[in-house]
This record gives sequence, C-alpha cells and structure tokens, in this order.
Amino acid sequence: MTDTNPHQDEELINLIARCALRDQAALKQLFERVSPYLNAVAQRILQSRELGNEVLQEAFLQIWNNASSYRPQLARPLTWMASIVRYRALDRLDKEVRINRKLDHWHEDLNELPGGDEPETSAAAGQLRFHLHQCLTTLGDKIKHSIELAYLYGYTREQIAEQFATNSNTVKSWLHRGAERLKLCLEAKHHTHR
Repeated sequence: MTDTNPHQDEELINLIARCALRDQAALKQLFERVSPYLNAVAQRILQSRELGNEVLQEAFLQIWNNASSYRPQLARPLTWMASIVRYRALDRLDKEVRINRKLDHWHEDLNELPGGDEPETSAAAGQLRFHLHQCLTTLGDKIKHSIELAYLYGYTREQIAEQFATNSNTVKSWLHRGAERLKLCLEAKHHTHR
C-alpha cells in the first residue's frame, strides 16, 4: 500500500472526494482500502494494538470531517491520511506518558506515607490512612477496586482489565480519575483538619 501508483492515487482521491460529499459507502471503501497500512503506522508509534485501533478510528473520523479540505496537488492521498494518523498517534502517546507520570507520582506519594515510631508521626499516619479510607469509599466500585488492586496488591493494568472484563485503556482512565478524586478529597480533608 505504501507504493501507490497513479491509478491507486486516483481511486483514493475519488473516495476522499465522495467522503467530502458525505458518502458513507465511500468512507467504508476507503477504510477497507487503507486501514491495514494506517493501522500499522499507528501501532508502530504507540506500540499497542489496542491504542492503535482507537487512534485509527479517531483518524478516520477526522478524515471524514476534513475530506473537503484535502488538496491532491499538495499531498498524495495516502500521505495526507498517514499524517493525520501520525499526528493523532503522537498526541495519544503524549497523553499516555502524562497519565502514567501522574499515576507514578501518586503511587510514590502513597508509598511515602509516614509510619515512624514517633507518637506524632504515628498519629499523623493513622489519620492520613483513615482519610484515605474515607476518600476511597466516595469512589465508584470499579474505580475503588482498580485503585486497590493496582496500589495495594501490585496488579498491572492488564490484570485489572481481566478482572473487570474490560480493556487496559478503560482501567487507565479509572486509575487516572480515581487518583485525581483521591487527591482532591485528601487535600480537602487535610485543610479541614489543620
């Protein structure tokens, strides 16, 4: 698919033009024609089949919505579509890295809970653990259990996904949202007990 000849370019240009006219059959044909190549581009960047598939879907939505802005004289059709996929994949990669960093920092913060022998330190640790437990109960069951499995029992996102019969991206989202809510809840409790 990378070595398109003029005839193949013409065919893709025609399909993109029909997409600009909101022809869903053309979108389906375009997807069938180029998705294996574009999916490989996304997966190569993201190193994940699941994320690659998601990015491919987002990219085709963008191709559908921007088909009228495609100019054959500026770029070959496959080059234009691949650049949309690349941009989406790099954007997703950046987002995944930021989410993972946040989760790692939060995990480090939890591991650094005080637990010394000093009575004041011990009391502070007890109060923090009590607040953490209270905050955990405010989360939805799936988010709460995901956080417990990840941070108390060391489960990977894939293992948690298996437990809930979902995908690892959904689990990442639960952990991210849960961490944000816990942080806000703990900060609020910290301020009220100062």
